[in-house]
Amino acid sequence: MESVTVRRRKYEDEGFIKQSNGTLTKALIGALLKRQTFSAFTWVKGHNGHLGNEAADQLAGQAAARADGDPLHLHIDNALRLTGAKLSAMTQELAYKAIRTIRADKAEARASTVQRVAQILSDIDDDFGVQLTEGALWRSLKKPAVARETRQWIWMVIHDGYMVGEKWLRTNMSDDLKERAICKTCDQTETMQHILFCCNACGRETIWTLLRECWGVTGLKGYDPDWGNIMGAACAVIRPSGPTSERSAAAEDRWAILATESAHLIWKLRCERVITNNGAEFTERAVTNRWYAMLARRLDLERKVVALTPGKKRAKLQVKLDAVWRPLIENLSDQSVDWVTDSGVLVGIKRGSRQELETDPG
Repeated sequence: MESVTVRRRKYEDEGFIKQSNGTLTKALIGALLKRQTFSAFTWVKGHNGHLGNEAADQLAGQAAARADGDPLHLHIDNALRLTGAKLSAMTQELAYKAIRTIRADKAEARASTVQRVAQILSDIDDDFGVQLTEGALWRSLKKPAVARETRQWIWMVIHDGYMVGEKWLRTNMSDDLKERAICKTCDQTETMQHILFCCNACGRETIWTLLRECWGVTGLKGYDPDWGNIMGAACAVIRPSGPTSERSAAAEDRWAILATESAHLIWKLRCERVITNNGAEFTERAVTNRWYAMLARRLDLERKVVALTPGKKRAKLQVKLDAVWRPLIENLSDQSVDWVTDSGVLVGIKRGSRQELETDPG
């Protein structure tokens, strides 16, 4: 409600450019101004037995459970419609955001992107039992559990932005380039689907097996990798004690980290094999060591971030990181969270049923 009261003037001056629900806010302000009487708002404490508040919560819950929402009437009378932003409030950041928004509104969605998003959302529903919007999928990529480099890679994958598969078969490609459309190991078109979920080259199945084994030590329900639980890993809904139990934020972050980092590593190894190594495959030992080294680097980075965080926020981050990573760490008997920021404590990722492998730089 602050957007239509205390922050209204600021948002109007900025043209609602930075406001995430600008269209809805403008319609609400227009509806209030159209009224012929004074409008007043009173704050009511939530979940305190207030009849109006309880009824609103019930209606919100019913609406959230629907597969399709009700249509919103966002018409604003021309006399009450504000357009643009004040020059005195305009900054380079605002102007750039406005340009990007205008271009995004005019751009048509790629058919391949629409198809892939639909596949991801369908798989998320099958795997986690939740129906999400496309917006929720894109927003999930901004969660801290998804590393920045991995986030950019997933964005490209969903938009079908990589030069793989049939893209090499365009008419303007030479015969040498057209050969890149085929996976030399499997003799099939090397689509992203093939790379992540089908390829027989050493690396893909090894990494998915390591993911299953690592997740298995947590004692939680496992998932077979698919578009939904990998590209939409940050949308995971995990209830450790059953379908009606409370969600576990730590388990959801843990899955998002393991799934997205594993998928990204499959892509990196594929690129090294095809481009750098001229088709020479990695050994299973090399893939295994790369996977554990990848997790170790991720854990080390997160520990350093927490250690450099000042004030009371550090303590909260310590507890959060401990909850996410403790089930995966070998021989961590101390129940204290001090290991998170103590650089003197050496920790390692638990190994699954496979025997430990010696270090192999390959």
